[in-house]
Amino acid sequence: MRRDLKMRLIDERLQCDWCHKWLFGLGDLHEWLVKRNALPKDKRIFDERNCALLHHNCHMEHGQTTAMTEQLAPIFIARYGREAMVDFVEGLGLRQSSQYMQWLI
Repeated sequence: MRRDLKMRLIDERLQCDWCHKWLFGLGDLHEWLVKRNALPKDKRIFDERNCALLHHNCHMEHGQTTAMTEQLAPIFIARYGREAMVDFVEGLGLRQSSQYMQWLI
């Protein structure tokens, strides 16, 4: 599922979500808003609204930073719409969803 999503997104996006340079068919899939460790094992966060495509170097240097979240939030809101982003987070049923919602308001 994760690999299929990554391949589809590479075909659709073509550019790194951080530096906006061409991916040339390569890239890391980065869960930018909700991380895997925030969910019970039965929940899935491999959703296009939560997955950025990044050059490996961009991912390693900026992937876990607040700057990454700050830069990606408006990109993903423009790409999918605020309502769809909120629906994604609310659909996860997280106890502390407000920490994610702050980026979507």
